[in-house]
Amino acid sequence: MSKIDHTRGSEALAFLIDQCLAPTPENYALAYIALTDPGSPIGQMVNAITSDGFRLRQDEADEIIRLQAAGRMPVSVADERAEHDALRHQAIKLGEAATSAAAATGAFARELSAEAETFDGGETRTVQIVARMIERSKSTELDLNAAASEVAALRQELETARDDAQRDQLTGLGNRRAIDRHLKRLADSGRPRVVGMCDVDFFKAVNDRYGHGVGDRVLKQVASSLAKACAPHFVGRWGGEEFLVVMEGDDKAAGVALLDQARGDLAKREFKLRENDEPMGQITFSGGVALATGDHADSIAAIHRADAALYRAKAEGRNRICSD
Repeated sequence: MSKIDHTRGSEALAFLIDQCLAPTPENYALAYIALTDPGSPIGQMVNAITSDGFRLRQDEADEIIRLQAAGRMPVSVADERAEHDALRHQAIKLGEAATSAAAATGAFARELSAEAETFDGGETRTVQIVARMIERSKSTELDLNAAASEVAALRQELETARDDAQRDQLTGLGNRRAIDRHLKRLADSGRPRVVGMCDVDFFKAVNDRYGHGVGDRVLKQVASSLAKACAPHFVGRWGGEEFLVVMEGDDKAAGVALLDQARGDLAKREFKLRENDEPMGQITFSGGVALATGDHADSIAAIHRADAALYRAKAEGRNRICSD
């Protein structure tokens, strides 16, 4: 698995999140093919739908997959495992490096034992043995250092791969996978958590007026502002213009206050076009807050309640925070 393949695998996951599509094997394969081969029939169909900023709906994805199956072999689930296969391959290499180091150490020890058994005490023989020991020691040291360097490099590569798989490429925040794992970790440890769902107000108008490039820059600045205001709590990108904040504890009122402070901080910022310093007007978000105290299923239920509270905030005029 090449590095480019691994990068495309992460991009495919990010694509599904941005399109609000479930990470099923079929959807993953569709995204992977569209990104790696944009000139293919699948790539062209996906681009035709998404090029103007529209999201790819599940029924449209299903139709593309059906057309693909009609003309070629069915889309395989193998692509879903591309990223996992890369990690597995690196793990195997890591084991081989460690085994090589152990073998070098064992061979050196056996050679020393053999030399000791044939040692007769003569000066010439002693010099020869010592010289061979020094030579062999240097060679073994080089082998062990090389193996240790490979182990360290592979470990770093594995950590980077894991981090990339849980990182939103645009904002640098945790992605939906990271959010799910964080919530599950808290639930498994029995800790209550307050979840806050945030949605940028009138974001479609920003894209329509200024283009998606400016829209992306706005999302990055909103993410930065939200992460700074809510630190040290977990902030992730839920998808599109939506963000999720997770606060440990059972104080929902404190969660509302924190999100409201973040909302106020963002509203005070001045947004201007990079090209000509034209003011873009105020950028705000609306939010909904809910509490989860049970298992991971309760976290999912709390997200739905927070989402409902968010839409109530939208209905009440936007740029405000509501709780369930």
